[in-house]
Amino acid sequence: MTLSHTTLNFLFSDTGRAALDWLAAQDLSDTNTLPLLNTLRREYAPDDAGAALTMARLRQRAAAKFSRADQMFFTPDALEQASSEVISYTRISHFFQSSYLHIVDLGCGIGGDAIMLGSYPGAGVIAVDRDALRLRMARANLAVYDRRWSHVVQADITDPLPLQRIRQRAGKEYKAAFFDPARRVESGGKKRRVFSVRDYVPPLDVIRQWDFEAMAVKLSPGVKLDELAPYIQDRARIEFVSLGGELKEAVLWYGLLGFGENSATRVEADGRVYALYRNPGAISVRLSAPRAYLYEPDPALIRAGLFAELKLELRQQIFLLDPQIAYLTADSYVPSPWLRAWPVLAWLPFNLKRLRAALRERNIGRVTVKKRGSPILPEDLIRKLKLNGEGDAAVIVLTQIADQHSAIICGEMLG
Repeated sequence: MTLSHTTLNFLFSDTGRAALDWLAAQDLSDTNTLPLLNTLRREYAPDDAGAALTMARLRQRAAAKFSRADQMFFTPDALEQASSEVISYTRISHFFQSSYLHIVDLGCGIGGDAIMLGSYPGAGVIAVDRDALRLRMARANLAVYDRRWSHVVQADITDPLPLQRIRQRAGKEYKAAFFDPARRVESGGKKRRVFSVRDYVPPLDVIRQWDFEAMAVKLSPGVKLDELAPYIQDRARIEFVSLGGELKEAVLWYGLLGFGENSATRVEADGRVYALYRNPGAISVRLSAPRAYLYEPDPALIRAGLFAELKLELRQQIFLLDPQIAYLTADSYVPSPWLRAWPVLAWLPFNLKRLRAALRERNIGRVTVKKRGSPILPEDLIRKLKLNGEGDAAVIVLTQIADQHSAIICGEMLG
């Protein structure tokens, strides 16, 4: 169901809100679609019924990102692209710590980031977008969070004149901006993801025509680093962000908040934040065969390439198993939010018969299989091992060690 201004009028009305309240208590699974629509259509027009069901499902999905999702309004694309509150607040805290309290949100969509940008005492936000439907949702969503000092403006952010007027009207204190370009484009009637910054809407190079002291640009976590080289030469910083160990986004810090190096940030659901920055004096990590412990780094750290900096933070020697694979090994175990760790029981060049014998020798009858850089599917290996399910449990890691396909037998994860 495609949302329109007409169906949004219905959802904003008391009648529409009553429909959404009723749906919030229902089973919204796909198998229940027809019964729900039949019930809704007894009271509401078909388009309104479909819009209500669509919005109720979007709110249900959005609960993982927004604490007040049950009162908010979304489009599918805008929700897909939105950051969770905890990541958004962590990001904008960089502005606040540098005394940028008045920020322009360029391409604000349904207002998810504007909500967090306006969360700090004394903060002010100008939310700008060219899509009138999304701006109506942004106003409603800002109201849900009581962001009274936020302004919503319809304008084309690729046109410098409207931005000049916005900043002149707002005052000179608006020296910082946040920009979240669209990373999904229409193709053949369907939305598809784009991975080149040149294909963003608008393209990333639009930021060069904007006159802000400091700027943050949200990027895809899989952004091509070679495309960012011109910005890094201008001393931009690329930050990779994970949430609870899942890579979520990259951020280009431009202007006075950039300093020409990569960084990694790990955010926990409870708001704890860990950050690691490039250290030019850090000594690179060497290669080694598996030692007493196997480490799997956080994906934000991997994307930022901060293995040497991690070694400094841990205050112990760590080694890479392979130049192309991001598994680490060490002689001792040091707990860290950046790492998952397993004790190494044995390792061998991959050979099914030898692996089966090594497991039998250690009385291992149950395994979990992880892989990185291996063509073998975990479920296929488990089936071929033909274990009896008795005895101890272990973790088998299939990976490359010095360019050789290998298997590492580990105990259960530590910590």
